Amino acid sequence: MSKTVLDSIIEITNNRDSDEFGISIVATIAELIPSCSVCLFQYNEFPFASYKSIVTLSVKKDDEGIKQFQWNIDVPQDTHEYLDKNIDHLLKLTVYQSSQGVHHVFIPILIEGKIEYAIDISSEERFSNKLDSILAITKVCENFYAILAHSEKDSLTGLFNRRTYDLKLNQLIKKQYYNKKYGESVENEKREKGKAGATWLAVIDIDLFKQVNDKFGHIYGDEVLLTLSQLMNHSFRQNDLLFRFGGEEFVIILEPISDNDVVKLLESFRAKVSQHKFPMVGKITVSIGFAKVADSVHPKSIFDNADKALYYAKEAGRNKVCNYEQLVASGDIFEHEEEGDIELF
Repeated sequence: MSKTVLDSIIEITNNRDSDEFGISIVATIAELIPSCSVCLFQYNEFPFASYKSIVTLSVKKDDEGIKQFQWNIDVPQDTHEYLDKNIDHLLKLTVYQSSQGVHHVFIPILIEGKIEYAIDISSEERFSNKLDSILAITKVCENFYAILAHSEKDSLTGLFNRRTYDLKLNQLIKKQYYNKKYGESVENEKREKGKAGATWLAVIDIDLFKQVNDKFGHIYGDEVLLTLSQLMNHSFRQNDLLFRFGGEEFVIILEPISDNDVVKLLESFRAKVSQHKFPMVGKITVSIGFAKVADSVHPKSIFDNADKALYYAKEAGRNKVCNYEQLVASGDIFEHEEEGDIELF
C-alpha cells in the first residue's frame, strides 16, 4: 500500500463522528482519481430497499490542471438510473459502464454482514489501476464504521443513541453561534432564515407503552420500538437527525423548516403511526412535543421545553402534537426561565 493511501487512512480514522467520517472517505477516494464523482449512500430496507444520498463530491481539473472540488452535487443521473434498476442485485462490488459510457464502481459497505452504506465512483476515464487502493480504503472504512456504529447507534433500532444526541445538538448549536458571530452577513442570514425557517427539537413518546409490555411481553414491545424507528426513517427528511433517547422515548432534530411545515410534518407522522398495524399489538399512538433550537438557549433547556410540550400533549388526551412556543403564547404553560447568562462556547 502506498504511503499516500496509508496517510489518508490514518487521517480519516481520527474522526469519531460518522458524518465527518463519511466526508473524509469521499474526499480521500476523490484524491486518487484525476476526474470523478464520488457518492456515499446509506442503505434502507424498510418499507422497501432504497439508497439515500449522504454526501457527494465532484472533482474536475481546470485548464491549468488544478483540481476543482464541488461538494453536495446532485447524484449523477446515470448513477440514479442504475441503482433504481439494479437495487436488489447490488449486494457486492460491481463494476459497470452506464449507457452514457461513464465508468463506475459500486462498493457496498457492510456492518455485521448487513449493507449499511455504499459508495459509487464514476469517471469518464477507466480507473481500474486505482481499484486496489480504493478497496483497501473501503475495507478499513467498513471496519471503522462498525466501531462507530457501536458507539453512536442504539443497538435495537439503529437510530442515534443518547450519547450521540448530546454531541450532535451541541455541534448544531455551536455552528449556529459561530455562523451568527463570524459567518454569513446579516442580510444573507435574514434571507436564509426567511426562506428556511427555524431548527426544531421534537420529543416523541409512545402512549401507554407499559401496557404493551405488560400484555404482550417485551419481545413484542421491542418489535413496536423497531417498527416505530423504521416509520421515523421513512417519514422525515434526509438531514433530520433521529434518536432513541431511552425506553419508549425518541427525539428528532429537524433541519430548518417553517413553523407551519414543521406542524404538518409532525402531524403527518403522528397520523401515520396511529394508522399503522403493529405486529400482534395492533394500533398504538404517539404524543409529540416540540420546541425551537437556538444558540441563545442552553441545550438542556431546549429539551426541557419540548418535554413540557410533550407532557401537555399527554395530559390533553395523548395522540397529539404540541408546540412549546405556542403553548407559552397562549398561556397554557409557563416559559422556562434561564438561570443567569450561560457561556456555551
